[in-house]
This record gives sequence, structure tokens and C-alpha cells, in this order.
Amino acid sequence: MIPMAMPKYVTFKTRRDGSHTFYWACPTAFKKAGAPYGNVTLGHDLTQRELNEAAAVWNERLEGWKTERNPFLKPELSRHGTVEWLVNAYLRHPSFTERVSEFSRPDYKRIFDRVCDTNIKATNGLTVRIGDAKINQIAVSTAEKIYSQFHATGAARTSEKVVTYCKAMWQRMKPHHPDLFRSDVPNPWEGVTIRRRTKAIKHHADRSTVYSFAKGAIKEKRPELAAAAVLAFEFLMRPSSIGAGFANWTDYRGEHAPDKIVVRHRKTGARAEHPLEFVNEDGEVICLYEQAESILRSVPRYGLSIVCQKSGKLFGDGTRLSQDVTAVANKLGLPGFTLDAARHGGMTELEERGLTEGQGRSLSKHKTSTAYRGYAKETEKRVLEATKQRFGISERSEKPNEINGAKVAKIK
Repeated sequence: MIPMAMPKYVTFKTRRDGSHTFYWACPTAFKKAGAPYGNVTLGHDLTQRELNEAAAVWNERLEGWKTERNPFLKPELSRHGTVEWLVNAYLRHPSFTERVSEFSRPDYKRIFDRVCDTNIKATNGLTVRIGDAKINQIAVSTAEKIYSQFHATGAARTSEKVVTYCKAMWQRMKPHHPDLFRSDVPNPWEGVTIRRRTKAIKHHADRSTVYSFAKGAIKEKRPELAAAAVLAFEFLMRPSSIGAGFANWTDYRGEHAPDKIVVRHRKTGARAEHPLEFVNEDGEVICLYEQAESILRSVPRYGLSIVCQKSGKLFGDGTRLSQDVTAVANKLGLPGFTLDAARHGGMTELEERGLTEGQGRSLSKHKTSTAYRGYAKETEKRVLEATKQRFGISERSEKPNEINGAKVAKIK
């Protein structure tokens, strides 16, 4: 028996080598009631802390689903007008449920819970819990104290989320409850100065590295991991979308679009249709993703999703998919290769090929320019191309299949 405390709805299985795999399973009663959750692999040989964190994500989602279905549940009126009341009201309001994706909601709730549980010293010297404070008591100085307290712990990114999420909550809820907010300061979070920080530059994998991994994964009898790398690099899918099954076999050259692959982006809810071929002026069919399709043709159809386990189950939101990719990459002599690196590599290639921002966003489905610009890395090739264009030197030629190799078929 494993000497660990199992979180709610979590079980484990012991494999032949003695290691343990942990699972979270949505209770059957909730599934029958319409809960959109199933069984999820949380990971292998997790520590107690890792297990608790992985399970907490799914338990919070289930609790959120249960809360949203309860028509009799209302914010506690005895604490009407407090910050905690505002958070509870906001999380149930259409301004939140219609604008924040289901995937991102647990993160908002975690941040708001931490803000409510934050204690600061008031001007009278007393310690005050932020959640118990009245909304109109939150001034710019109070917001700055909350931000500074989070930042002092070394959680720079979390402190930025505190300001971003609270600023949005104040902005969206004030029109609905104007009497509860301050009249002198429209939004106290607007006055918080975010401290500069040096952001870590994520590693990116180039085309040759991605396909070295893909071919190696097939040889290691892990073709589903090869497909995951291709989806991340060529079709710019987030690892979370891949693991959750947002690329299906029915959408790869399916009946509704035989010349396309259709993928969905879980975070943004966007649907991306990527053409796999086109017909030139001579009536020839030009295949655009010959490398990628050669990999996909090697992947068995274990289930509905292109990337899933041999049992047909999805990898889910746990660490199983990333752990498996890392293990195979290390075995192939490609340390540091991840699906995230593959996606960043694909985004970088868009810039290296000279696509405009509009063209790049039409492929990646980023909603804002700010989100899009952070992905492409300033590689030596980009700098060289920019320098050559500065001096009017251009060596580009019209080669639509320069990357993947031409595959032409005459239409009769």
C-alpha cells in the first residue's frame, strides 16, 4: 500500500516496475447529472505535494460545476458589500462566465481566494483581512499594499495576476453595483505600479529538432507523442489542448473538409482550419504539410483524439503527457525538448519566414497582438533577414514547398 494520503476522488495503480500512477475520476453520479469531466491521469510517482496540487485542479472544477448548477445558492447577504462578497458575485456573473474560459476559471478563483485571505495593517494599526473589508475601503494605497505583499514573497507573476484579475473585476462589476464602490477612485487597481521584471525566455525547438523527436518517438513505439510534437509545431496547439483531445481524427481530412485539418484552441475557444493542400494555376495539387502528414499516417487510431493513450483515454490536464515526452526526448538525446518548446519553435518559424503579424495570428488564433508577439524568438536568422531587407537584398524565391518538399498531383 502506498504511504500517501489520497485526495478526494483520487486512486492509484501500481505498475510492474513498482512505480505508481495516480488517477482522478469524476463520480458516476455527477457524470450522469451532466458533469463534463471523466477520468484523468494525474501523473507517475508524484510527491504528496504534486498529487495534492494536480487533484485540486479537478476537484475545484467539479465544485465549480456543482455550484453553478445550484439555483438556490446565492452570495451571503450578511456580508453584502465586502470584497469576498464581490468575488463570489463576480464568479457567478455573466461578465465572468461569458468572458473567461472554463479552462482559466480555476486560476482566477485561486488568486481571488488568496487575495481575500491576505492580511494587511490598517492605518489604525489593526490587522485586517482583505476579504472582510468593504469594497469602498479599498483605495489605491490598499491595492498597492496587497500587490507588494504578494511581490515580496518572490511570486512576481502571481502578483501581476492579482492586479490584472482584480482590475477586471472592479471594472466589470461597478456598473452593476455602483453604490458599493468608491466615487473618488473609479478603479484603485489602475493606480498600482507593476514592477519591472526580467522574464525568462522560453526555449524553442526548430523544425529539424521537432522531426528528429517525432521520428525517434515512432521508433520507440510512441507514435502518439510524435503526433503531439507535430500538432504543437505545425498547427501551433498548446500542450493543454493536445492532452485534452482538441484535435480529432474526424477533423483531419474529414468528410466536411477533406483538404484540411481542423483543431481547436482550448484556452481561447478558437477553431482553426489549416489547409493541407492547394491547387495551383496548372491544376496541380500542392501538399503543404508533407512532413507532418507522413508522421500522422504512422499514428494508430487509439481513440477519437489523434493524441491519446493506447487505451483510448485522453492524457488530460495532468503531467502524464509532458512526462512521457520528456522521457522519450532524453532517451533520444534531445534534452530540453518539450511540446511547449515545439510550439514556440513553430511561432518563431512564422516570423523567420517573414509572415506579417496578421498572417501569423490567423494561423495561431491569438486574440491580441501582445499575446502573439511574446512567442517568436529573436533568432540569428530573423536578425539576418531584417538586415538584408534593410539594405534591399532579397534572396527569397517562390517555393511553396520549400519546407516540406513538393508533392504534386495533376488534376484530371
